[in-house]
Amino acid sequence: MTSASATTEILPERHEGVAAPAPASTVVIATLERAFGQTGVHTHSRTLHAGLTGIGQRCVVRTPIQGLSPWAPVFAVRPLILNRLKNKTWSTWWLRRWHEAALLGGLTRIVRSEPVAAVVAQCPVSARAAMEARDRVGQNFQVAMVCHFNYSEATEYRDKGELSNDRYFQKILATEKQVLENVDRVIYVSNWARQAVEKERGIRPKSSSVIWNGIEARVGPSQLRRSDIGLGPDDVVLISVGTLEPRKNQISLVRLFAKMSRRHPEAKLVLVGDGPSRGEIDAAIAELGITSKVRLLGFRRDVPDLLPLADLYVHASLLENCPIVLLEAARAGLPVAAVPAGGVPELLAALDGTAINLDDPACLDRLLTNPAVRKSSGQIARSAFERHFTREAMIEAYVRTLRLSADDGGGA
Repeated sequence: MTSASATTEILPERHEGVAAPAPASTVVIATLERAFGQTGVHTHSRTLHAGLTGIGQRCVVRTPIQGLSPWAPVFAVRPLILNRLKNKTWSTWWLRRWHEAALLGGLTRIVRSEPVAAVVAQCPVSARAAMEARDRVGQNFQVAMVCHFNYSEATEYRDKGELSNDRYFQKILATEKQVLENVDRVIYVSNWARQAVEKERGIRPKSSSVIWNGIEARVGPSQLRRSDIGLGPDDVVLISVGTLEPRKNQISLVRLFAKMSRRHPEAKLVLVGDGPSRGEIDAAIAELGITSKVRLLGFRRDVPDLLPLADLYVHASLLENCPIVLLEAARAGLPVAAVPAGGVPELLAALDGTAINLDDPACLDRLLTNPAVRKSSGQIARSAFERHFTREAMIEAYVRTLRLSADDGGGA
């Protein structure tokens, strides 16, 4: 590495158990997101909270809307103003400015009321609030920031049309650099993300680690059947889950599938999710003459029940960090195939996955024509999931990284 920071690779591995930390100190998860939601950040916060509390570590989640009373007028007025201004850059500024202020108040109250071992911040803004709360109160807890963004938050805002002002774009980039270099540790969810931040952007954290995402090892039994979603027992089912948006690139997957289906008439494609690209995808399916072969299920909350109905998971996103849906597919015992973008190649390597070439309709022939190959690849993916990507594996890595073992007295 070119960075002068201390960097470690703490890739989760399954172990017999995680040492119970000393319960005297609290781990705080700080996030600008609401407590409930379907994004990867929401899933990460829920998983981290459940895993730490499950081993006896006191852990709380703090969001801007907790203890809302003083902030109710501020948050209530935002949609009214936005409906008049229709300025997404202003909306982005407003959200970051006032959510940080509200979060700072909540963090300050908790660090004044009890000893804190660490704050795990889910973005640069929440990390900055955590460091300011620490300075205000004079405690000596550690602040770690989880890097969920692909290259920068500023770029993601801009790509989604939520940031058109270049001056504010540069300001967010500068804030990211300042925060990443001042927190005690940056935790990346992929090796690719660490390289993007530290090598490509030249940012040098004090220390950094890689901890892959983890999810529950098991889900309950499902009563869902293929016939419930219009599929037959002899169909070879490809499934893809994600918001229907340009970055997720389902439109290219549909076009590739149209070519594949000529080679494999028994193949069916299931798309789970909704979003701004829905109309374009519907039109492409009709134009390509594959309406009978594609199922668009819209937004679903029962993805873990849907995945076992498929034969193969496919993912065409143009840029990902450590997509949780690939882990969910491996947990379901599905072979995984994805466009090798961002952090996906390291997941494909770990899960015995297959790289998708959007220009080659034969790229999945081996999986589509041979049930034995699909079964073997799915079994390998499931075994790799159990070693690296369970909640327990992720929590053990966080316990080591944050030095939460009982031998350390529960703190930094």
